[in-house]
Amino acid sequence: MMYESSKLLENYIREYEGCVEGSLACCKTHGKDTFYHTFQNNGKYIRSVVGQETEMLKSLARKEYLNRSIKILRNNIDVLSKAGEKLQPMDIDYLRNKMLKPYRSLPDEYFFKGLFDRPGINQTDQYLEGIMRHVEWAKETYEKSTYKPENRKFPTSAGFNVRSKSEQSIVEQLVNYGVPFRYEEVIRINNWPYSSDFTFRDRERKKFYWEHAGMMDQAVYQNRHKRKMEAFEGVGIVPWKNLIVTYDIDGVINIPMIKSIIENDVLPRL
Repeated sequence: MMYESSKLLENYIREYEGCVEGSLACCKTHGKDTFYHTFQNNGKYIRSVVGQETEMLKSLARKEYLNRSIKILRNNIDVLSKAGEKLQPMDIDYLRNKMLKPYRSLPDEYFFKGLFDRPGINQTDQYLEGIMRHVEWAKETYEKSTYKPENRKFPTSAGFNVRSKSEQSIVEQLVNYGVPFRYEEVIRINNWPYSSDFTFRDRERKKFYWEHAGMMDQAVYQNRHKRKMEAFEGVGIVPWKNLIVTYDIDGVINIPMIKSIIENDVLPRL
């Protein structure tokens, strides 16, 4: 977690340093919000009108998202170094409440890279509405696994704990890409509660899953993983259709591989 948060902070700071100067302001004009780009030029305060759908508006929104995220990441890294203090969440609702008023009314897609800002994606209203349905679905109450909750020892910036450093790394990457997901949602098979590590919904609102196996050097874990895969297959949850399966390599997760899976196997389905 400390390593992932530090790397994310480093990337966010680098991106923030390249952002456009200034910030966003707004005021009501004839009952509608009018946005302004405010900045200083040669010691003078400049305020220029920004249209509702301009690239400048998106750039300033992304800058504010980075600004608030950097502050929270720094806090979380400090908390982790001290150990025992509570982490702050990094979901968009929490971040939005920390932002100044002009930013709070902007669409979620203005703040994210990855989910909303991918090459070749036609961001139609229908597409954006579909993504927001995924976001709302991920926030709904669902049946979560109750298997050995004491083993969830690894905190994440999504606001919940997971069972391993590898799962922790996957969560941080999903959060970074803005992917909506559920953790350990129960799948009942023959009245027996199974769960996949991560559950997603595709454009047709059908679920697909990601299972990460991190302790394949242990016989008990191997057998349990094999039984789960057989149970999944029995109800049509299979790797060539709706299941992603990854493994640690020599006890270590491959982060570039995880990023590639998100970019090529998860995001294109949303």
